[in-house]
Parts: sequence; C-alpha cells; structure tokens
Amino acid sequence: MDAWREDTLDGIPIFRPMDAPRPLVVAFSGRGSAPPDEASPTAFLARRVARALGLDGTPLVRATQVHGTRSVAIRNSPAIGETTDAGACDVLATALSGVALVVQTADCVPVVLAAPTAIATAHAGWRGTAADAAGAAVRALGQLGAEPGTVRAWLGPAIGSCCYEVGGEVASQFAGEFLRPSCRGRSFLDLAAINRAQLEAAGVAPGSISAFPGCTRCGGEKFASYRRDGAAAGRMIGLVVRAPG
Repeated sequence: MDAWREDTLDGIPIFRPMDAPRPLVVAFSGRGSAPPDEASPTAFLARRVARALGLDGTPLVRATQVHGTRSVAIRNSPAIGETTDAGACDVLATALSGVALVVQTADCVPVVLAAPTAIATAHAGWRGTAADAAGAAVRALGQLGAEPGTVRAWLGPAIGSCCYEVGGEVASQFAGEFLRPSCRGRSFLDLAAINRAQLEAAGVAPGSISAFPGCTRCGGEKFASYRRDGAAAGRMIGLVVRAPG
C-alpha cells in the first residue's frame, strides 16, 4: 500500500505522500470552508493551507475548474503572497520554482505531477476523467520539456469505488474493468484506477504513481464530499510547489 502521512496543521488535516522527493512539497488538505463573505473561497482555503505548510507568501495559482482538459502553462510568477486565477481550465503546469499550483476537490480526483524540471495539477471528476485530464497533464509537462518517463504522480483523496455509484449514462463512458454492478441496476465506478491507467498510458511508470488509500464519502467528516453533503460539503485543496534551489 502507498505510504501517506496525516498531520493536523493549524487545525487542518493534511495528507502527504511519503515518497515525494525534496525540494518538492506535495500536500492535500482535508475539509475546509471559507467565511460567507469571502469572494473566493478556494483562494482563501489555498492560502490557509499554504500557511499551515510553512509556505506563507508563496505565490499560488488556481483555476476556475470546468470539468474539462484545457491546460494552462504558468510562465510568469505572481507576486509574493498573491493568489492568481488562471481562468477556465482543469490542468495547470509550470517550470517555475517557488510557485505553487492548486487544485480544489470534494470527491473528484486531485492529480499532482512532478518531473525534474516542472510540475502540474489536474482536476478529474467523471467528466474530466472520461476526457483524460490526467493524460492532458502529462502532455502539458511534455510541452515544458519533461519526458513522461521522468514524471511522478500522486492521486489525492477522492471518492472510492466503494461509494461512487453511477447510472448507465456515466458508466457507458468507461471500460468495464473499472465498473462493478450495484444492487440497484447501477454501477460503482473506480475513478482513481482509471486515472492511474491513463497516467500509465501517457508514459508514467506504474511504480511512480501513488494513490491516497481512502474514500472521501465514507471516510468521515474530515473529508469534503459533495456526494455525502451536497452544497454544504466544503472543499479540499491539493498543492504542489518546488522550493527554490
């Protein structure tokens, strides 16, 4: 089983893969929310998570996620302490050190990728997974000069196949090996396994992919789950940054 560490930092559950090499920081938060008058709840949460990780002041880049595969390459660093929205996209990539990329989820799969000279994130719900958002992230790294065989990948907390029950319209988008029948004529879908397979198909070595061993829906209140809590779910933050050398 993949090795992950759980800590509580500044009141926030933080999950970190043990195989992330320095000077890389890879972290996924537990459930969080923002004040009701906060203009950008994601930006607020991302900044709070960064502070909890000792990254206060690190420039952050997030996206207005739209369940697609459009990628944006971040080539210019935001100002110190700034959180920038890259616009409507679900894949972010950069070769910059000292710039953190952020992905927000509440059941969808947060994908974090790192090559020796570049990093990327992808947001993969069922629509993004059906369109191969994970593969798009590997290709975005390739456009920054990273070879797929040098990429390491981490799949953060997401809804598991134990709880992700879908109807026929969604199930039809995926190969049968990722589905198992439920008792109500529907199917349970394994999003993490699909994303792992897509990463491998894009050239990432199987041994370089780590997945969080849990489910956001049945794993308890420390996780944000839209399937469980609807609009009251809150959100979780995935973050990756390469510290300046």
